[in-house]
Amino acid sequence: MEEMEFEREASSCPDVTVFRLKGPFVLGTMFALQAALRDAAVKGVIIDLSGVPYMDSAGLGVLLGEWSHTQRGGFKYALVGTTPRVHTIFEITHTDTVLPMFATQAEAEASFAK
Repeated sequence: MEEMEFEREASSCPDVTVFRLKGPFVLGTMFALQAALRDAAVKGVIIDLSGVPYMDSAGLGVLLGEWSHTQRGGFKYALVGTTPRVHTIFEITHTDTVLPMFATQAEAEASFAK
């Protein structure tokens, strides 16, 4: 089974953490990221999906769960760098109309400043 790795770094925006994912975002690989997102120090998030070749409904569930959590807490949330194959999942499920998506981290950070 392939693994998904992620890097965690501070954003230039206060209280925002950037997660850069690399690898398939599926049921078998989602648990480490899900645990990291639940860290009490994590408030707002930018999730960079540019290194994700494919994602299943479990991965989508993690993203939706985190979006819901940030909405309840009044924190920032953005997805960036979705590949065409991954973006198709958002289109099919119509979550592309709900989740804030940007081409780059810089665009997401600029939207937070508004």
